[in-house]
Amino acid sequence: MVDTKEKVIRAAEELISRYGYSRTSMTDVARQAGLSRQTVYAVFANKEDLYAETAYYVFKQHLAKVREGITHCSSLRDQLQIYFEHMVIGPFLFLQKHPEAKTLWADESMNNHPAITKLKQEHRQFLAELLVPYTKYIGTSGQCPAHMADFIIMTCRELKCGKASSIEELQKLLDTLTASVLALASPSEAA
Repeated sequence: MVDTKEKVIRAAEELISRYGYSRTSMTDVARQAGLSRQTVYAVFANKEDLYAETAYYVFKQHLAKVREGITHCSSLRDQLQIYFEHMVIGPFLFLQKHPEAKTLWADESMNNHPAITKLKQEHRQFLAELLVPYTKYIGTSGQCPAHMADFIIMTCRELKCGKASSIEELQKLLDTLTASVLALASPSEAA
């Protein structure tokens, strides 16, 4: 059975995906979830809390898809492609449809929200763990998997939040990022 919090988050995810953050109200979410407005406010103090928790929930869904997808991969290149598909390309397409969401990610208070902080930590940990088997090669450049994970995450954030103007440009930039990561982490794949 779905608990109240998850019910509210699922409703918010659907509405934000359809209408965007600014056009989705707490009343809309309550209606979509089949709950009273008071119940929604009892679970989430405000719209920002709801958005941050919804972002975390969506992140967890994307990460689960990445984890599932990479189990069938034998190369870092293939793992990165799956990672980019779910963690960069999907969100990029969402941000193209809902550009106001970019301002939320730039908002300092939103970035310091506990749910977003947790999201960032789990994201970094996952990517660093993915790179651990390549520590020997990464180390020859004076780097470590955690620093390379930070670099990939920050680069991808910039790409999906404005540096890439089209899906074609994004893909070209991701290809360049892949080549760069492989050159440092897995020289045999980069060749």
